[in-house]
Amino acid sequence: MELEKKILTINRLLADYFVLYIKLHRYCWYVKGQQFSSLKNWYETKLTVCKAHIDQLVELILILEGQPFATMEKYVKEATLEEATADDETEEMMSQLLHDANHLLKITNEIIEKKTEDQASRLVQQTMLPLEHELMKIKNECRNYFK
Repeated sequence: MELEKKILTINRLLADYFVLYIKLHRYCWYVKGQQFSSLKNWYETKLTVCKAHIDQLVELILILEGQPFATMEKYVKEATLEEATADDETEEMMSQLLHDANHLLKITNEIIEKKTEDQASRLVQQTMLPLEHELMKIKNECRNYFK
């Protein structure tokens, strides 16, 4: 993947992370039921991690000499994740997060190059691997919710 295309793809991933961040905020605000306390804490933890990943993506884009998207208009236009559509029911929230984690994993894996011939590719891989790890955790934790 050439560098310019890679920067655009990372920017689109950044836009998706902003949508995820807002979605997690909504879910944190509207969580209810028997698992209120544990789920609220879980959403808050994921918010913190998501914010850190946003910062890492921005830093990566800047290091690659690109310009990160920096407006809500651009995030909404470029994001491939849908905004929250759950009726604030916990099962719907967790189902949407599971879907989002799978979607983001697919994009992350497309960005990661197995070849690490140049410094830029190694840097991209080093940034993407922790994101991939956290997305796998979200995926597994969402799946466990349904067990």
